[in-house]
Amino acid sequence: MIMRKPSVITGLDIGSSKISAIACEIDKTNQFRIIAHVTHISKGVTRGSVTDLDNAADAVSKTLRALRDKISGNPGDIYVNISGRDVIGSLSKGMVPISLRGREVTRSDIKRCIDAAATINLPFDREIIHTIPRSFSVDDQKWVNDPLGLYASRLSCEVYILTAGSNHIQNIYKCVNSAGYDVREVVFAPIADAASLLEADEKENGVTLIGLGSSLTQVSVFCDSALIDIDTIELGASDFGDNFSESPEFNGLVSKISSRLSDLSGRIGRKLPVTLTGGMAFTDGVIEFFEEKLSVPVRLGVAKDIRGEISGPDSMRLPSAIGLAKYAYEKYAKRLAEEKNLVKGLSAKVVDIFNNYF
Repeated sequence: MIMRKPSVITGLDIGSSKISAIACEIDKTNQFRIIAHVTHISKGVTRGSVTDLDNAADAVSKTLRALRDKISGNPGDIYVNISGRDVIGSLSKGMVPISLRGREVTRSDIKRCIDAAATINLPFDREIIHTIPRSFSVDDQKWVNDPLGLYASRLSCEVYILTAGSNHIQNIYKCVNSAGYDVREVVFAPIADAASLLEADEKENGVTLIGLGSSLTQVSVFCDSALIDIDTIELGASDFGDNFSESPEFNGLVSKISSRLSDLSGRIGRKLPVTLTGGMAFTDGVIEFFEEKLSVPVRLGVAKDIRGEISGPDSMRLPSAIGLAKYAYEKYAKRLAEEKNLVKGLSAKVVDIFNNYF
């Protein structure tokens, strides 16, 4: 099977203060490199939600037009972030029978199990944006990382489901559609940030990602390679004034984060280090302030494995747009690997048939 390979993937970060777009090209070796990036003042977006469609659509249109001029072509598949208190996470479990006598678990079985866990009752005005597997169980064996190929009679899983309001999602789509483009997928902003800022072993061992935006603060906890908890607080840099350490709002924000992380550390048995991102993370003294108040190591998030036409300072300013493109590329690479495995498996079966009959 030959999969049509997109030539360009675009990450579009629609924020309250700025809109950023990163265009990445997949080369002949199936690696991606940044070929252009643009930033434009945001309008019509407040605390992660579209509040003025005309102004927001106009800002998105100008951003994508500037990007198109830079690459002299189409932005390709566009992945857009979604954020705000409207995005909610919840746990769900699912189970599917495999075989009474047991057989190997297939990719299809895993998908059926995840789909079963994601079959939840939702209000008519909410939609699932992400279904994130946290753990699998094979028969009575719990905490299986990857059940593929194991023998089992039944397969169970626990997933973390992120939902958002349908109108919130549709307003994001309409902003991009009004500019003359289609959205391939909306992606929860911290998931995109994690794709550019966090190493695999950090997500495995556990880390808290705190995004200090202009009007939102997003707290996301990763452990055992999966997103396990989120919190969005409607406060950002624009609410704190020039001296953040003296701001009651900022101190209240940090106190709320500290309380939430203390509760979480009690559940998982340890404190997790923190990675800061967002414009305010670059403010002098912010990292030290968080270290003192949270009593954990704190570092500034820096985009990883960046290739192409972008400077170091720009890559530090645009982690969400970069992360959206990397998220898209990782999905593409996974599909490509699965197709290669499918072809390899079919080839092996053909060889076996040939050897058995000739």
